[in-house]
Amino acid sequence: MAKQIDYHEIWQKYQKSKTYMDGKGILPNTERNWNFYIGKQWESLKDSEGLEDLPMLNFIKQTVKYKVSTIAQHAVSVVFSDLNGQYSDACERLNKLADISWERGKMNRVAWKALNHCAVAGDSYVYWYDGDTRKQPQLIHNTNMHLGDENTTNLQDQPYIIVEERLDKQVVRERARLQGCSKRDIDLIIPDADMEEVLLNKEEVSNKVTSLLYMEKIDGIVHVARATKNLCYEKLHPIQQTRGGEYEGYGLTMYPIVPMVWEEVPNDARGTSEVAQLIPNQLELNKTLARRAISVKMTAFPRIAYDESALSNPEDLDKVGAVLKLNGGNAQAIGTMISYLAPQAMSQDAKLLSDELLQQTKDLAGASDTALGNIDLSRVSGSAATTVRDQQQVPLNEQVAMYQEFVENVALLYFELWKVYYPDGIEMDGIRVEAEEIQNIQPNVRIDIAEDTTLSRMATSQELGNLFNNNKITFREYAEAYPEHSSIPKDILVKIANDRDMQMQQQMATQPMMPDANGMIPDAPIDNMVESGIEGVAANGLPAQEIQAQLAR
Repeated sequence: MAKQIDYHEIWQKYQKSKTYMDGKGILPNTERNWNFYIGKQWESLKDSEGLEDLPMLNFIKQTVKYKVSTIAQHAVSVVFSDLNGQYSDACERLNKLADISWERGKMNRVAWKALNHCAVAGDSYVYWYDGDTRKQPQLIHNTNMHLGDENTTNLQDQPYIIVEERLDKQVVRERARLQGCSKRDIDLIIPDADMEEVLLNKEEVSNKVTSLLYMEKIDGIVHVARATKNLCYEKLHPIQQTRGGEYEGYGLTMYPIVPMVWEEVPNDARGTSEVAQLIPNQLELNKTLARRAISVKMTAFPRIAYDESALSNPEDLDKVGAVLKLNGGNAQAIGTMISYLAPQAMSQDAKLLSDELLQQTKDLAGASDTALGNIDLSRVSGSAATTVRDQQQVPLNEQVAMYQEFVENVALLYFELWKVYYPDGIEMDGIRVEAEEIQNIQPNVRIDIAEDTTLSRMATSQELGNLFNNNKITFREYAEAYPEHSSIPKDILVKIANDRDMQMQQQMATQPMMPDANGMIPDAPIDNMVESGIEGVAANGLPAQEIQAQLAR
């Protein structure tokens, strides 16, 4: 008999996990990290009323955005292979299915958001709620992810997982109705006010209820159930192929969730964030900046001082051209009745501390000016700028490897979902993999990762230009190898190459080449007719007049 679980047991496991997370302060710490990231830094302090308008320099956001963008700008491609060395053609089609799923599911944007969330909070999770990998997955906050073993760093080894959701009452009731729940049970689904566990925005428009998605592996197959505080409205069942209404055949062996952990901590499933370690320095910088601002307001401007008993209309002191009425004294004594306090110079130590604190923190975080791309490209070549920047990005290699592992896990999960949900074979955009192929392949995934940034494209363009100028490649080869989204649209270069090939074919049709002594047509030597100094040729090695004419069309 299949194992069953009621809402009491699910809720008890949820409360046990909640107690652990409350003890670790995961929710308040995550909210604090997010507040410092989005700029609500003074509001994050205790007794912060009245401090909201004090100045700050938010280097945390700049650091996080730089690191996240550096990682996310790596272009990744999935390469499937069969461990048995067979089905090479099917693996090529699997590669295309993975590319289609990645693009249709908007995974570039999802991965960017997941990276940003784990950099701020420490960990984030991407959940596939459907077998159609072309649908965009759901991003789950770390505060909504309850793990059965908080000391296990591998998510797939968790004994169970509970995902906490806030859903509209009608949505949950409709799901319960589709699962065959009685009207009496459906009436038990009522809105609640459990808002203390909601991250940041604790206000809701509609009536919502806390719903728990429970996952557990039984005999290696993932089983799922859904419950509220008063009802298990979706009974525990396997994610498995069915025949004749019975569960049999291949079942899902991976939790349909792929995690991202910014920096791993031993014996901790959640890791640590980039923001948490920067908060003390951010606070000290803000306080020092506020003290400097207050000091400037108090001492950097002249302040008027007057004898209240000697002036009958002090309210006119700040009015332009107003007559001041004195009660006594002579003309020589006016200076003793009304005078200005001279501005006082402020010590430079405060500014030096602020500048040093800001610079040293950014340098230690690997977000120096050079790393951030503040380089004058007119003074250095693309390859030199790339080399300097790559050296600065060495500390990010761990996070790049984490991102590569994330993509690999996504690809493996894709294959698992295809195998479970498509027992008769899968087809996307005319690309088909038969059932026998997908059931027999033992997948191995390799992730090819390459940088795709402005500097990398510039360096590639310069290297291609050098090869072209030195007659090492033809114009066709240059156009095919030219990077996408560079200074010149690649499709224009390809069109020029196509036009030239067509002209060449027409010339060969009217003036065929003579064979050599062996009866073979000799290959024409590469001569791009580039003169020394590249005069009349654009910086990328192309005829400038021809490119300008194409761009003007």
